[in-house]
Amino acid sequence: MKCPRCGKSLDEIIVGNCRVDRCDKCGGIWFDKDELSTIRDERDGNLSWLDFDLWSDINKLKSGGTYLDCPRDGGPLYKIQYGSSDVMADVCLECHGVWLEKGEMEKIIKNLEQKINKETLPEYLRDLELEVHGLFLEAGHTKEELRNIAIIMKLIAYRLVAQYPKITKIVASLPD
Repeated sequence: MKCPRCGKSLDEIIVGNCRVDRCDKCGGIWFDKDELSTIRDERDGNLSWLDFDLWSDINKLKSGGTYLDCPRDGGPLYKIQYGSSDVMADVCLECHGVWLEKGEMEKIIKNLEQKINKETLPEYLRDLELEVHGLFLEAGHTKEELRNIAIIMKLIAYRLVAQYPKITKIVASLPD
């Protein structure tokens, strides 16, 4: 495969448990379908419930700027903002691959970690409600939803300790 930015051959590298394609010249990385979320989950399991589906809203796709071709199938890559980060990922609508420029993966992880740290207890409870809703009303995601519920409950406990240390002290002093 060729780099969509500079045309150099991409080298296969291993990131976590995934084999991705990287350009030695410009530092960009090509992620085949689902590799980006797999690597995100491996970097920090607490981030896995913060899904952002790059393809969920076709109206958010932007064309313009430098036109890039998909290294996998040669089709056009479209720009879309990755969640609330400032990263503009280049995505292929056909193969669902993602091209990230050098340093953008780290920006995505940092943005997701900041999102977790900024959420308040009521926001975590809303997230928990959405995951429970998904567990019972959406077919086919039971294992993933249960994992996400466990992660959110752990984060709620951490947030409770951080926001309400007096309550935590009282509960800890109660007899077994």
